[in-house]
Amino acid sequence: MNSGDALRVIIILSDGIRGHVNQSRGVAYWLSRLTGAEILESEVPLLTGAAKARAKAASRVLAGGTRRDARDWLAASDGDALIRRVGQWFAERNVQEGAGSVLIISAGSTAAPYNIALGYIWRCACATVMTPSAIGTEPFDFAIVPEHDCPERKPNIFVTLGSPNYVIKERLKKEAQALLSEHPSAAREKWSILVGGDDANYSVTPQWVKRRLGQILNLAQHSGADIFITTSRRTSAAAEKVVRTLAQHSHAVKYLLVASEDEFNPIPAMLGFSTEVFCTEDSVNMVSETITGGHRAVLLRVDHKGGVKGLLQRATAALVNAGALPPSALWGIPKFDLVFDHFARNGSLVEYSDWMRLRRESAEPRGEGDGPAEEFNEAKRAAKWIYDNWK
Repeated sequence: MNSGDALRVIIILSDGIRGHVNQSRGVAYWLSRLTGAEILESEVPLLTGAAKARAKAASRVLAGGTRRDARDWLAASDGDALIRRVGQWFAERNVQEGAGSVLIISAGSTAAPYNIALGYIWRCACATVMTPSAIGTEPFDFAIVPEHDCPERKPNIFVTLGSPNYVIKERLKKEAQALLSEHPSAAREKWSILVGGDDANYSVTPQWVKRRLGQILNLAQHSGADIFITTSRRTSAAAEKVVRTLAQHSHAVKYLLVASEDEFNPIPAMLGFSTEVFCTEDSVNMVSETITGGHRAVLLRVDHKGGVKGLLQRATAALVNAGALPPSALWGIPKFDLVFDHFARNGSLVEYSDWMRLRRESAEPRGEGDGPAEEFNEAKRAAKWIYDNWK
């Protein structure tokens, strides 16, 4: 990093989606550790309906636009208050336009155009986590893109395995103690279950919850293990109801957080004391957080959405396996399976069926600290890359 243009301020733009915000926070945290930069955070306007569609279509001009284009787009996309807020932050810190001491970072597509537009106006560096759908990675100084998106190899792109996240291992024990003080457990084995939800490819149905979660709870009771469960915002109300019912009738369950009812994120605390962590396959984020926390993830396969879309995904995968198409052609479930295969080869992930077999064969259950020996922290790696390439 050029000492004359040292990074002083990191601005996180949030779209309100916890998984996206945690990816940005993770990179910002480690970059701040390297530079001492102050971290500030602001939500972008959350447009809906026709206004959202218009803003997305109009944002394409930002890919090769000017400061005037940026101002016009922000004015049309309810961004005036955001401009004033950032301007006030800069004035309070005596940050000059174009000083080379500010990085704006965001994750996902909603916040990306606000990121680039503010970068044009204040002449500061911009970073994106994931590939924004409308404007792509080209306008960004730094783009942190997962390997399963098969990004082009360009100087402004850093490729990650899975997702960067805000799991800080040195904090986990303290957070674990806080949670266990309210929900004590004397069991030798403590299992955490991270339940995701429905999206374009996967479905966590009430039937699946009753079958798979019920099986794990029965096994826990026979093994003397205590169970800690969290759902996600994508968990359907019907699936939540079954989770709650199962938890109420199982003596093994010591803790349940239903994400639709509570903003608290218990995952870091759960990672601080768990001997096993089960993750549903719909969330690469949860799997990545688990492995970053030093655990082997036990992957719970869920229901796959079928129809023509599922057939096309499988057909594409067959053509890729036959060498008729490049890996970048993969989409949907086969694309995410690449991530899980990579983790499995590194010993960081095991399929639930294999976990059951290994448990039957092992005389001793796993304990805390029995996760992968090699550190996995993509947020930390991405932050070091930005630091090394800061001009």
